[in-house]
Amino acid sequence: MQLQINARGFTLVELVLTMALLAILAGIASTTWTRLISETRHTDVIKNTYRMFALARSYAVHQKTLTTICPLSAALRCTDNWNQPVSVFPDRDNDKRPDNGRIHRIFNLSKSNARLYSRTAGRGYFQLAPNGMSRGTMGSLVACSESGNQGIAMSYLALNIGGRLRTLHDEDGDGTIRLPWGTTVNCPGT
Repeated sequence: MQLQINARGFTLVELVLTMALLAILAGIASTTWTRLISETRHTDVIKNTYRMFALARSYAVHQKTLTTICPLSAALRCTDNWNQPVSVFPDRDNDKRPDNGRIHRIFNLSKSNARLYSRTAGRGYFQLAPNGMSRGTMGSLVACSESGNQGIAMSYLALNIGGRLRTLHDEDGDGTIRLPWGTTVNCPGT
């Protein structure tokens, strides 16, 4: 009579190969996940900036009043630090301060890995006229987000005369955008 032995389980070689394959897949998934999170945060900054300008334009038109968009200091004066909360407020007397301390809405645009910089010739604010058009000189914002090993996600958001934003994105992740008229915009620190 022959004794039949059924072997169950993995050999050491099979176990080592399986673990190596799992480690490789986990590394790829981790890198992809990190990049996806960075891209999503950058997209959120852009979308929230669009929402902020759309809301400000809506207030300007519906309340028929000059509306200012800027980060405010503790003394309720416009500053040029767009990584602080940004306020949308009525500004009938054009003093760059909320009328009677009234603020329509405050936006926290900057995320942990994203930075926002203004290109407003040092003004640090944007204004929309009662007809929804941009008031005074236009300006732009530059959004820069760290993308881990992938470089920098960068977007250029310009306010046009009609009071709407248009966007250009850095397609190659080098932190530089060449504007249609030849000017090159960089993320500060790159």
